[in-house]
Amino acid sequence: MSSSFKIYNATELWQVETGLPSIPTFSQTLDKAVGNDGIQLGSLVELLGLPGTGKTQLCLQLCCSIQIPKVLGGLYAEALYVDTNTNFTIGRFKEILFASLAKCQMLLETSISINEEEALKKLHYVNAFGLEKFCAFLYQLPKFINSRPNIKLIVIDSIAFPFKEGISLKQRTGLLYRLMADLNKLAVEKQIAVVITNEMTTRIGLSSGAIVGALGDAWAHRCNKRLLLSAPDPLDNIRLAVLLKSNSAPESIGKFQITQEGIRDID
Repeated sequence: MSSSFKIYNATELWQVETGLPSIPTFSQTLDKAVGNDGIQLGSLVELLGLPGTGKTQLCLQLCCSIQIPKVLGGLYAEALYVDTNTNFTIGRFKEILFASLAKCQMLLETSISINEEEALKKLHYVNAFGLEKFCAFLYQLPKFINSRPNIKLIVIDSIAFPFKEGISLKQRTGLLYRLMADLNKLAVEKQIAVVITNEMTTRIGLSSGAIVGALGDAWAHRCNKRLLLSAPDPLDNIRLAVLLKSNSAPESIGKFQITQEGIRDID
């Protein structure tokens, strides 16, 4: 049985990589730090951070940013939010969504008609509490995406929480690798951005402990980019986002704020 392979040259690869659009964060400095002017379609991005560092807030902002009208260079698409730890709140999402859409209206010379009910319908929410329910939904995910081709962002908040149940390290590693391989395939084939939040844990060393991302070192290689979020400065509410790993950009740091209206640049 013969197999055929598509051989690309560097120019073609560059065109493919730079031709995919990105989802903006509403902070230019954060977009610059991430690279590609935001979260690029076809990529897997991990958001790391302690509780309260803004992981869920950034995910909510991206779910709103996906709805930016095409006339402003946006995708005007839909998002899927997979909640494993009751982090999602509809009230906060509505707050960021309507503020983001209002800003889009201000940028246009002529106002656009925004139907709030239709805007809310562009977010699909799934509570996947527990490992069994989480895995069952991810196995059905390709079929779900096929039925909703306008979904261009998948958020999993968080990836670590389902695996806190009674499961061995060997089982967890094998299951995670299979799930991530399927997610990566889906992201590339359907040109969807996948954003995953992860928690921090303490690694006990020979002399002292270190705060590292959960799920181990091998997990760190499964995502295209890893972004570490810091707690806000108590004096000015400035937060840092450190790009720890990227296949398309050097390590960098972006500064941003979380306001009542969502993610914003520093005033």
